[in-house]
Amino acid sequence: MDVKSSIVASLDGSSTDILPYLPYLLKDIVEIGTDPNQVSQIIKKHIKNPNSLKVLDLGCGKGAVSVRLAKELGCEVVGIDALPDFIETAKQFALEMSVDHLCSFELGDMRELYSSYKNFDLVVLGAIGPVFGDIGKTLEKAAQCIKTDGHIILDDAYIPDGSNLKNSNYINQSDFYKRINKAGFTIVAEEVINPDNMWEGNKIIYKSIEKRANELIKLYPSKSQLFKDYLEEQRIENKALENDLTCGVWLLKKTG
Repeated sequence: MDVKSSIVASLDGSSTDILPYLPYLLKDIVEIGTDPNQVSQIIKKHIKNPNSLKVLDLGCGKGAVSVRLAKELGCEVVGIDALPDFIETAKQFALEMSVDHLCSFELGDMRELYSSYKNFDLVVLGAIGPVFGDIGKTLEKAAQCIKTDGHIILDDAYIPDGSNLKNSNYINQSDFYKRINKAGFTIVAEEVINPDNMWEGNKIIYKSIEKRANELIKLYPSKSQLFKDYLEEQRIENKALENDLTCGVWLLKKTG
């Protein structure tokens, strides 16, 4: 999967034709994917001296998690994302929150950049999708960026065992946990997301995207189907997340 396809897939799209319009479609959304508060809380509960952490946020988006950790915990954070608009927004956000001295944001393909980052205490994988492949391969790549006893924050989802759901983007529950262990990690903490809470957040985000999509349809009527298809992809993904998948945030510790 090339970088354009990876970006679109991580934002629940399928056609790379939507890529130039994603910054506008997501214009009103700062927290894309992962809940910064949930990440902050799980770190404070389970990691000693969180203010001394050196954090790598792979697929940092607009910097919501990175800036929250820097502001609340005093962490030094490096964020990587492949969308120029997101990186510029992240830099501005850090400046506005007076943590620009703690945050560094780099534009690029994380698959090419990750290997140059070593000895981090924590890597954040915030709903980045199959950029590196399946969860096992993703964790194996991320493991190269952290210290021997380092941690990973994983925001992901799995198909509950016994479900008849067929979705190529997710694996079943048993396989999900097996791949975490095989990649050399143990689970320190697990917080499953309440579907009702997810529904509220998804509804707000969908309405925002719908508003911007309708504006784009008026501006580019010949591309109306492109925007309608993206809206439908959001609806389908939200339905799966709210009804068919188990979504959560996991704190993992490297063991091997």
